[in-house]
Amino acid sequence: MLLSILTTENGTSLKVLIGANESVLVIFTAIILAGLEVTFRFIRYRQNKKELDLLSKKLSDIAEGKKPGHVLLEPNDPLYGMSRTINTLENKQHNFTKNFTTQQRGYFSLIEYLTTGVMVLDQDRKIYMSNHAMSDMMGREMNLKGQIYINEIRAYDLSRLIEDSFSSHEDQHGEIRIELTNKYVDAHVVYVPVSKRHFLVMALLYDITELKEIERMQLDFVGNVSHELKTPITAITGFSETLLHGAMDDAKALKEFLAIIHKESLKLTDLVEDILSLAKIDANTELDLKEINLREYVTELLKTFKPQIEKKKIKIFVEISEDFFVVMDQNKLRHVIDNLIQNAIKYNNFQGKIWVEATSDAKNWTISIRDNGYGISNDKQERVFERFYRVDTSRSRDSGGTGLGLSVVKEYVAAMNGEIKLESQVGVGSKFIVRFPQTMK
Repeated sequence: MLLSILTTENGTSLKVLIGANESVLVIFTAIILAGLEVTFRFIRYRQNKKELDLLSKKLSDIAEGKKPGHVLLEPNDPLYGMSRTINTLENKQHNFTKNFTTQQRGYFSLIEYLTTGVMVLDQDRKIYMSNHAMSDMMGREMNLKGQIYINEIRAYDLSRLIEDSFSSHEDQHGEIRIELTNKYVDAHVVYVPVSKRHFLVMALLYDITELKEIERMQLDFVGNVSHELKTPITAITGFSETLLHGAMDDAKALKEFLAIIHKESLKLTDLVEDILSLAKIDANTELDLKEINLREYVTELLKTFKPQIEKKKIKIFVEISEDFFVVMDQNKLRHVIDNLIQNAIKYNNFQGKIWVEATSDAKNWTISIRDNGYGISNDKQERVFERFYRVDTSRSRDSGGTGLGLSVVKEYVAAMNGEIKLESQVGVGSKFIVRFPQTMK
């Protein structure tokens, strides 16, 4: 049939030219069909090779972390199943990378906002990452990825801990001081094995500067308390022993020594009460708020100081309006006013004067206690609220001062969200001004 169709230039069919030889016809037909098959297979090969190259390139892109497009084939294509598998693999790899990136950003953000200093080093001693807290503690920028840590850390003790961890492959710990920032830190260096051949070293710094300061203050407080207690106790013990060894038979010495013992016992009582007051402030932070008439409240408190006032013939002026009402913790406010009035009496002149005044505005109300007594020099005014600090040691001891009164006042004022300041001039007098918010919390 094919030979009948194919003709020569003059119109003669190949079948006629070839003749009726059937074997020749079959061979010729086979040759044509084989050529067509080869051509078809070659075209198919080229098409499959192109598709395989696309799929191979897509796999390479996936392995390199790139985001290639989908390879779309016809459902009857022999490589259709493979293309679908690769497309599915790409989707899963994309989702995995996306989730990993999100988690990594979350971890890095969390580490960045930690108050703990964090620095991660790779096994080549290079900085992999460091957070803001680490830079603050070290006093310089530490988030220098790829830099050798030893060139950036200017703290020998910390470098030694890190090197010990690198050499021993074990965690290290120690308290160190960063000289550049004058901070004390609790340093943990953690060895983190990642695989058989790879590891990381993580340095964690906890700022304990405040704890160290509190510890120092506690030691100072204990030392000061011991010293202050020792003075009256020594006097009481010494004079009582003297009396027991025969001095009590001397009427004059007996009276004199008993007066000294009584005076020292009062000092001891005042000191213990002040220490207990400080302890109560720390233990009881809640406020018991009640409305009080300030003028009546102050007038009532002044009655307890009547013997001291009459002894020094001091005049007190209460310049507070009769309708001045405030909402306060009465017990805490009593400690504040009691201590300030007591100081105004102790460090005042004979026949001196004391003024108690109060004012208010929309946000705050203020009470002030002013005297015309000894006064305090400018260079000592900032320290008067320190525990056990005395402006004039001899005068304070003679007046029965413990050195804790104003520190107690400051603690109580702070507990009620207030503030206190001092205005004073030597030979003129002192004025303590205490301001509280109208609305207590």
